[in-house]
Amino acid sequence: MDKQLVRLSKKLSFILRHEPERIGITLDQFGRVDLKELIQKFNQHYQTPIDTKKIAQISAQSNKQRFAIEGNTIRALYGHSVPVKPLAKKSQPPMFLYHGTSHLAAGLIMQDGLKKMERSFVHLSADFQNAQQVGQRHDPHPVILKIKSQQAASAGILFYPTKSGVWLTDYLPPQFILPE
Repeated sequence: MDKQLVRLSKKLSFILRHEPERIGITLDQFGRVDLKELIQKFNQHYQTPIDTKKIAQISAQSNKQRFAIEGNTIRALYGHSVPVKPLAKKSQPPMFLYHGTSHLAAGLIMQDGLKKMERSFVHLSADFQNAQQVGQRHDPHPVILKIKSQQAASAGILFYPTKSGVWLTDYLPPQFILPE
């Protein structure tokens, strides 16, 4: 994806995940907003030409799948710091999920569990490689934690899948976390 599309993708994701009020939009309980309203207010605020075609181009070229167009609405798929409800229904996770993090955070996680911190949910990866990519944002040589997700689900922890392979949960106690 070219640099201009990457910048637009990051701006859109920021607005849809963290600060919709910055451009004067309001998200519904699931994080959705009318696509035409988003485009109008985004263009007014950023003085950057964006349209449905450009958003579709970003979605098609990005391997991150940060947001989705659903009918006449758009939403970030995950990563919200504003309160939203998951669109997907709870689901049985795979046997294991993964979480990439820094060495410093890994020690705290092993002691206190995985907390959502300033996000709406804890984010878990369906595969080791994605967790490693995410972890490298925090540490060049991240710690990959292996999550006993089916065991956690059996104990009553709820998991919500996303289209991008990210699984969401509210909190994961330390007894379900293994250092990889």
